[in-house]
Amino acid sequence: MAKNKIERIDLEIRKTREKIAEYQEKLKALEAQKTEAENMEIVQMVRAMRMTPQELNTMLSGGMIPGKAASFTEKNEQEDDTHEA
Repeated sequence: MAKNKIERIDLEIRKTREKIAEYQEKLKALEAQKTEAENMEIVQMVRAMRMTPQELNTMLSGGMIPGKAASFTEKNEQEDDTHEA
């Protein structure tokens, strides 16, 4: 009788380990999907800015982009004016 109980416990342990392995694989897949979705969102935002690779590099390194900074400031001021009206 004790052996039968031990066998049932061993079986439950194996099943649990299999489930853990399945969930770990599922977790890895979900994390990869999340990373891919975040990367796509970033790419879409960058493309919407219509910057050259050099302009993007300058912006990311903390520099200002001639011509782009002025239009960005003007656009924000226009948006502020429309919210106040």
